[in-house]
Amino acid sequence: MNTTVRLTERSGSTASQRSKGLVPVVVYGAGSDTQSFTAEAKSLNEILGKNPRAILKVEFPGSGSKNAVIQEVQRQPLSRALLHVDLQQIDMKAELDTKVAFHFIGDPAGVKNGGVQQVELYELDIRTLPDKLTASFEVDISGLDIGDQLLVSDLPKHEGWEILTPEDTLIVRISPPLVLEEPADTDAAEPAAAEAADEGKAEE
Repeated sequence: MNTTVRLTERSGSTASQRSKGLVPVVVYGAGSDTQSFTAEAKSLNEILGKNPRAILKVEFPGSGSKNAVIQEVQRQPLSRALLHVDLQQIDMKAELDTKVAFHFIGDPAGVKNGGVQQVELYELDIRTLPDKLTASFEVDISGLDIGDQLLVSDLPKHEGWEILTPEDTLIVRISPPLVLEEPADTDAAEPAAAEAADEGKAEE
């Protein structure tokens, strides 16, 4: 996997840059001022598709290269085209605050029994050294039955990570199966209503 991102100076309008296959990129962190560049959308999409938490070698125009991670991505809602990417420069010896996405493995027992899996949290906030970052956090949910839930406090310990998300945050629950109400039996209701009406007339 190629983890090198080559930055170029921004020139012209954002629309013209995108028409050339470039996407706006902002770089900050590691004591440096925030800087704006562009980079090839194709290479960024490749990295995002394979490992969005990869440590990148970012080549600056005319000033060498530095390590960075992708911190924020903006996409067009319908086409999913890249609109903007934030890169955070990192010191390999200093901890950084970032996010890691959950990768749920296993089929929950409750789903097999007709329950409904409801995911409430997709990413975990962590503090860690750059070399401890992973592409995702695998969590086995096969043991969850109907009525069970998984909280941040239930997660297995991961070496080198400090979890910043509150422990009582709900990650996933298995809800009871949906019960559809049966429609009223109108055929049975109509004779009953007619019979009641006849009784009322008889009393008169």
